[in-house]
Amino acid sequence: MGGRVVLLLLAALLLHRPASAQEPSPVSRRGPMPARDEWLLAQPMLTLPAVAPDALGAGRLELRLDGDWGSDFALVEGRPGGVPTLRYLVDGEHRSAALTVRRGMGTRFTLGLRVPVLWRGAGVLDGLIDTWHRWFRLPDAGRSLVPDGEFRIEGRDTLGRPLAWRGRPGTGLGNLELEGHGVLAGAADPAGWRLAAVARLSLPTATGTYAHAGTAAGAQLVAAWPLGRRADLYLGLGALTGTCSELAGISYDRTRGEGFLALEGRLTRGWSLIAQLDAATRLVTGIPAYPGTTVYLRVGSKFGLHPGWMLEAGITEGIKNQVASTDFGVLFALGRRF
Repeated sequence: MGGRVVLLLLAALLLHRPASAQEPSPVSRRGPMPARDEWLLAQPMLTLPAVAPDALGAGRLELRLDGDWGSDFALVEGRPGGVPTLRYLVDGEHRSAALTVRRGMGTRFTLGLRVPVLWRGAGVLDGLIDTWHRWFRLPDAGRSLVPDGEFRIEGRDTLGRPLAWRGRPGTGLGNLELEGHGVLAGAADPAGWRLAAVARLSLPTATGTYAHAGTAAGAQLVAAWPLGRRADLYLGLGALTGTCSELAGISYDRTRGEGFLALEGRLTRGWSLIAQLDAATRLVTGIPAYPGTTVYLRVGSKFGLHPGWMLEAGITEGIKNQVASTDFGVLFALGRRF
């Protein structure tokens, strides 16, 4: 059933012909880094990426292939009565790839379809990150206490019982995601300020170890404000809710708030440098020591390649409550607009 839905939606996006297609006004800005939270416990869930408020344009088609590879580690201990006790441990890596198809259905509205492929496991980055910490004499957050090359999620629930986590390493399809993007204000000036609303719907089509993440929906307001001719400030605020309150033995908060703040500087006509903060409220409720917020720093570049190609690359780093976010990751994408 899920495969039929994907094929029907792809056909609708690729074959749609608006009655009065026209080329959009040129927009020099390239937008923030639309990364997701791929932390091992968040990977199957819907998150709201940072996006620009600009519409794709009537009749335009965009294809985008993106990837995310990161190391996830957390070791949180308590000392009741002075005795060290494990509260939770997350140790592993994630890799993801996704194909996104977006179609401009008018001058203000864009539809999109995203199909992700997810992987998690022990990985190979532990040695590299340990070397990085040693060279720069950085704290390792307890990595040296745990053997390299392992995949483990352990801890205790709100009643003090050991977590019965049933997740497994491996590869599978993630939930199919639908996007609706509508410009609310500022559409007349292609280089001016702009406001848009973005809605997302995650459908329960995941397979393998990622199955049973349920249905989720989210909405956000996103805006862009020019800072002169060569820079733009982006911000967004949104919320999401889902049907899944328990997955693989861990309890999740069904409702979350998310936001982002990003700065794009266009250093040359074809090169943008981006610095970005992504924040979210609590993800997990079934582990008492789990933090209530997370913040990521993402730094990257976008390269406009003629004609219509876009190359993106960047890094991601958890900077607030690192025991609930990816320790270090790399981002990359290749897109084409027609």
